[in-house]
Amino acid sequence: MGLFSEMLDEKRIKDGFKDSGHVLMITCPGCACESLSYTEGLPCRALESGKDMEESAVAVQRVRDQWDRVLKEDGKKVTHISVAFPCEMFDTERERILEKLQDADTIALLCCSSGYVAVKDMLPDFLGRFVPMMKTTGTFVFKLVLDESGKNSKVEQETARVIKFSKVNQG
Repeated sequence: MGLFSEMLDEKRIKDGFKDSGHVLMITCPGCACESLSYTEGLPCRALESGKDMEESAVAVQRVRDQWDRVLKEDGKKVTHISVAFPCEMFDTERERILEKLQDADTIALLCCSSGYVAVKDMLPDFLGRFVPMMKTTGTFVFKLVLDESGKNSKVEQETARVIKFSKVNQG
């Protein structure tokens, strides 16, 4: 079972980038990718042999690229890093983030709330802003099936189970 996250309101995300000059966008190819495949109707993963989790994460890459265009059109410099499970990073992933951080004044997080907290906790001295792009609203059980092209997986909508946190306490 994964953490189900949904995109925050577009205006809220855009407002988070106000006064930003250089944005480091950190993406998670894990639960965020499956969640985006489900909510946005996007392919989930490329099935080409030899692709690792970060390279095969189609849904999260497409959403990242959409926001990349929006931010660049607004005159912002954007760099990216994909971290498999930022909620449970090894030191090597932390070092990769620090290398990419350079002169960024904003860190955007296209991941679940756990990833957001983990990155924020690892950078207590960062003076810039953190912009969450998704909110975690529940858990999921998804069945992945081939998409129409046969080159990607997608979440099978009919059998998808999303259990919202608000429903968990209701029994």
